[in-house]
Amino acid sequence: MAENEENFRDKLKLLAEVAEQIENNKDFFGDEVIEVRVKLEKDKYDNVLRNFREIDWSSDKFFINFGKVSYKFVLKK
Repeated sequence: MAENEENFRDKLKLLAEVAEQIENNKDFFGDEVIEVRVKLEKDKYDNVLRNFREIDWSSDKFFINFGKVSYKFVLKK
C-alpha cells in the first residue's frame, strides 16, 4: 500500500472516531443527524476527492457518512 493511501486511511479513521464521539454525546445532540461542513480550497479539495470514485471528481461537493454524522466537503468558491 502506498504511503499516501495509508495516510489517508489514518485520516478517515480519525473522522470516524470524531463521529463516534459526536454520536455518543446524546445529552447534547439528542438523536439528531449531524452534518459537519468542510470548505476547502481547490488544491486541497482535489487532493481529498482523488481518494474516492473517479465519477465524483467533477463534483463541487461530496459526503462521507459515519452513522448519523455526515461530513460534507465543499469546494470553496
